[in-house]
Amino acid sequence: DGHASTACLVEDGQVRAMASEERFNRIKNYGGPPVKTVDWILKDAQISPECLNAISIVGINEPISGISAYKKGRHQLFPLMTRLLPASVLSSPALTKIYLSAKSRRRRRYETSTEILQKLKREPGDVQPVEHHEAHAYSAYFSSGYQHLPGETLLITADGSGDGLSASISIGRGYHVERIATIHSYHSLGMFYSRVTQYLGMKPLEHEYKVMGLAPYAPDRDRKLAYEALKGYFSLSDDGLSFVNHSRSWGNSMIRKLQQDLFLIRFDGVAAATQQIFEELFMQFILNWIEKTGIHRVAAGGGSFMNVKFNMLLLDRPEVGEIYFLPSCGDESIALGAAYKAYLDAAQAKGVEGRIEPLGPLYFGWQVTENEITAALEKHRGEIQFEKCADIERRTAELMAEGKIIGRVRGRMEWGARALGNRSIVASPDRLEVVRRINTAIKMRDFWMPFAPSILWERRSDYIIDARDYDAPYMIVAFESTPLARKEVIAGLHPSDLTCRPQLVRQEWNPAYHRLLSEFEALTGIGAVLNTSFNLHGDAIVMTAEDAIYTLLNSGLDFVSIEDYLVSRIGR
Repeated sequence: DGHASTACLVEDGQVRAMASEERFNRIKNYGGPPVKTVDWILKDAQISPECLNAISIVGINEPISGISAYKKGRHQLFPLMTRLLPASVLSSPALTKIYLSAKSRRRRRYETSTEILQKLKREPGDVQPVEHHEAHAYSAYFSSGYQHLPGETLLITADGSGDGLSASISIGRGYHVERIATIHSYHSLGMFYSRVTQYLGMKPLEHEYKVMGLAPYAPDRDRKLAYEALKGYFSLSDDGLSFVNHSRSWGNSMIRKLQQDLFLIRFDGVAAATQQIFEELFMQFILNWIEKTGIHRVAAGGGSFMNVKFNMLLLDRPEVGEIYFLPSCGDESIALGAAYKAYLDAAQAKGVEGRIEPLGPLYFGWQVTENEITAALEKHRGEIQFEKCADIERRTAELMAEGKIIGRVRGRMEWGARALGNRSIVASPDRLEVVRRINTAIKMRDFWMPFAPSILWERRSDYIIDARDYDAPYMIVAFESTPLARKEVIAGLHPSDLTCRPQLVRQEWNPAYHRLLSEFEALTGIGAVLNTSFNLHGDAIVMTAEDAIYTLLNSGLDFVSIEDYLVSRIGR
């Protein structure tokens, strides 16, 4: 119940269903109880609420009822304290406790989950609360499969803020997780990045990736000017194991400070400097923890690791051994961690040994039915034309080879922020005019933002430079591109620095999508396609057949494929 509201069902250690509420209510990045998602999960899994052994909600905070004016006042005083007290006091455990007891009662409200509890036939006391960064740690660690390996794993979580914390360090040993350090939200490097996003006129907690994408365009002079203005905002602590906010600002007061300090400095320079500061501090922080613990295997979770350019740099560090970046590791992932914890606790209570399997493919969501498709087609019969194809993958490949842009709905919807073929817009990756068309006529997105390629697993070495031969099926890490990629996959590379954020497609993970890529390769010799999420700018990724047809009718898409049906607008 909160930012990127999501629900997840785990059964016998495996994810059975998981989706975000935004897909059902069509409000992108929705924050609030995932009522529709819970309802769908129960129906999809064909289970009754009585079958559930445990229910968890992320958030350790207490209800808003009964809060006193005094406690409200304490919350309102916190921004003033940031300007009056030294950083060492602001991060003290005592002040953190005061801050949490006041702030949390205002933010999280169990009563907002009443409708969910009614569906689940439970009382509030039946719900297991899970702390925000604990959920991040559980989701990253147990989905990695590292719990089955000998030795220890360093668990690092970092984001803007959750339950008063912005980061945590834990150690995983088998099925045991031990937290060893936390960082208060006041010292949040992720929140700094979000405030810069807001200062630049973009949506915080949603458009940080735009700042990352803009950074490579900046002239060096403007980057240096912005860097000098911003470099004093944050540093590492004396021991190098935490961040320290020196800006004497937090929340909206940081916006005001940015307006003063960055006056007349170009927007792209600000983006570049912010990315540089983030990379420098976050990298050294992680390396210091590796050195202190002596643990080189890392599982990473939390929204800060959605920064794929940083992940690329971290992957290349020799100090880092095995590393797992939780796919779509923002707040849409904490439902997963909470479900894992509830599952393990329930197994322990029953005296049973719980076992969690690695996450694998992410196709945990809605699957359209034949009845749903035909109903949507009939509803729009006067606006669209359609045919049922004997071989939809071959036909789609032929259209892409002709330069057409197709929205694809196939199989179960992906969980998370990345479209991984089943709710994707696909096109030929060697045509730069495709980028312009998608940007202006379909996605209405900012010109500087790069697209991403889906690459056949068998062709990965042709297109990405990857000394580790790192498995990258989730679009969560970037790579340098090869000369061949700069010819054949140019539309799927960053236009400025020519890096790419690939989805490596294995046949066993998604046979239909792998076949589409293989058919396209047979026609063109190119073992990749351009892949971007199937949605209009500002909308959630499509879920249903109706969503797909709506997007077709309100964009410049050439075709939509919905399972075996090929659909276009009348007159196209």
